[in-house]
Amino acid sequence: MHADHVMGLPGLIASMNLLGRKTAIEIFGPEELERFVKTIWHSTGTHIDFPVHFKVIDSKKPSLLLETKSYKIEAFPTKHRIPTCGFKIEELRGNWNLKPETKELFNLSYHEINALKKGESIKRKGGVVVDPNKYCMAPVKSRSYVFAADTAFTPKVIDGAQNATLLYHEATFMESEKSIATKTMHSTGSDAGRVARDANVEKLIIGHFSNRYKLLDGLLEEARAVFENTLLAIEGETISIGKLD
Repeated sequence: MHADHVMGLPGLIASMNLLGRKTAIEIFGPEELERFVKTIWHSTGTHIDFPVHFKVIDSKKPSLLLETKSYKIEAFPTKHRIPTCGFKIEELRGNWNLKPETKELFNLSYHEINALKKGESIKRKGGVVVDPNKYCMAPVKSRSYVFAADTAFTPKVIDGAQNATLLYHEATFMESEKSIATKTMHSTGSDAGRVARDANVEKLIIGHFSNRYKLLDGLLEEARAVFENTLLAIEGETISIGKLD
């Protein structure tokens, strides 16, 4: 509920209304968020013509917020001065694809096809085994993105970011300001690198830099000293988190 995270939300939703949105929207956040947003709307005479559903996130334990056929979104607790969560967006692993000749080669039944699509081997009489690794194409590796802003170093984020394709982690201070980071419950560049390393992520982006740093090279160097595959979060840049093929 810190101002830099919530102040823009009432106006953003009001802008959606002015642009003619009619579709319902779900907003996940702290318990106080709904009252805050609606108070501003009431005080400013703002009327919203589409349904807005506020969903409270449990900031004390991991929780599943949304799951579709292709992806899911989870929240997990971080460590800050007020209740705060991080988020993980993860693609769900798809089905195996049968090679063109497999179905006719083995005269597969409906149930056998479904088993192969799940990556399961088929065992037939006479010792014949239809191995999906040989007769199917494996699904592409699922990708995941983890967002952990406003947090001190904590194993909770390591748990939430396990094996992520890309992790965004705050790096507000350098180690020379470690005492300030501890007091304000923020992280250093080295802290972010430790989380990425211990969570076994593929790539790390650091951001949320204190404006005391006119040059960000020192923060990047600190993080890379612990986790080499680290990039700076620079506004306007695009970072790939893996290919679809």
